[in-house]
Amino acid sequence: MIQDSRFKIQDLRFKIQDLALPSKYKLLRGLLSLFLILESIFLFLPPSALAAGSGYISASGGGTKTAGSNFTVSVFAGGTTFDSLQGKISVVGPVTIVSFYAGSATWLPGKSPANNNQFVGITSARSSLTVATITLRGTSTGSGYVSVSGVRLAYSGSEVGTSGGSTSFTIIPAPTPPGSVAVSSSTHPNQEKSYDSPDIKLSWKAPSNGANGYSYVFDSKNKTTPPTKIKTTKTAVEFKGNKVGTYYFHIRPNNSDGWGPTTHFKITVVPQTDQSLAIPAIIEITTTDDHSNDLDHGTLTGIKITGTGPAGYNVELTITPDWELDSKKYPAPIIGADGTWQLIVNSPIAAGYYQLVVRAKKDSQATSPSPTVGFEVSVAEGGKVTVVLSTDETEAYQIAQANQTSLVAAQKSKDRNFGIAGLGLILVIFGILFYLKRQLIFG
Repeated sequence: MIQDSRFKIQDLRFKIQDLALPSKYKLLRGLLSLFLILESIFLFLPPSALAAGSGYISASGGGTKTAGSNFTVSVFAGGTTFDSLQGKISVVGPVTIVSFYAGSATWLPGKSPANNNQFVGITSARSSLTVATITLRGTSTGSGYVSVSGVRLAYSGSEVGTSGGSTSFTIIPAPTPPGSVAVSSSTHPNQEKSYDSPDIKLSWKAPSNGANGYSYVFDSKNKTTPPTKIKTTKTAVEFKGNKVGTYYFHIRPNNSDGWGPTTHFKITVVPQTDQSLAIPAIIEITTTDDHSNDLDHGTLTGIKITGTGPAGYNVELTITPDWELDSKKYPAPIIGADGTWQLIVNSPIAAGYYQLVVRAKKDSQATSPSPTVGFEVSVAEGGKVTVVLSTDETEAYQIAQANQTSLVAAQKSKDRNFGIAGLGLILVIFGILFYLKRQLIFG
């Protein structure tokens, strides 16, 4: 009876091939033929073929995976030569399917590999084939598997394999390295300020998820990453006797899941104030002999600052608003043996009001800062610098000075316009005289 059924299917195949279908139905004819071929292979194989063959379809790619991460499982057919195959893939466990790609065989409509879907396909004779590639993502902890069941492999109408296989996986919690460390300092609390203490005390709080230990580095670089080796299990450290300069403390925590991010903490050490040293003074702020003003840009070039202080010390000038002078062109003045110092600025300085404080430094010692001196840079009257007394620091005074600057600029513009007008008048008079001369000569 099975043999008769196979003959009937074969006869039906020939009849389908002989159908004079329009070209747009050729695809349908091909699909019908493919279906009948596969049916003839898998549904009407002789009983003697059911136990034959060593072919299989199985899955691989399991193992221990972490929640939240992707992993790939591949389904392969092999073990013997085959040209048609079928089976069913099932994905079970705490995972989601990210993607499910079918292999390169020719699959019956609605019969391509998918989760819990029977696949049926044909291919050229071969001994191995990737049936499907599946990308999974662990969603929670637990175990699962990808299995292949209902396997049937055939070659030239004879069944050559029925073995199915599976791969199992275990989803474990994702590693949780420690978070960042919060650093503080009792001796140098503000990272944006300077402190004269050479002894630095630092402490930190463990991350919210804890830490087994810490690695740290103390240097003058702002982005150092400490090595992956625990240096201390404590939460405080002290560095004594540091020289004047800027330092950085770098620390990262560790736990059983790995290393956390690096925290960087800035410390600036300045010279200590020696109350026994003479406080430097500002004697004079004036213009140089060759100073010049620029009314168009409102700047004055040629300013001289002189003062006194302890011999051999460097003078640190703090001008507000900052003149932003090039430190190479204008290095810190050194106080001479006679106790005097001088700074000459030959760069254009914007007109306005400024405040100046000086301090003398040498090695790790410094004087107390000088009293603050206010002064005005003006482009009026050819350009000048005037020390502003406390009685002058009023709104009325500043308005008067601003008005004076405006009047100077207006006068310069007026003089320029007058000069142009005068030149025009001279040209007109010259033209009239030339005309009268020609009239006298030629009548």
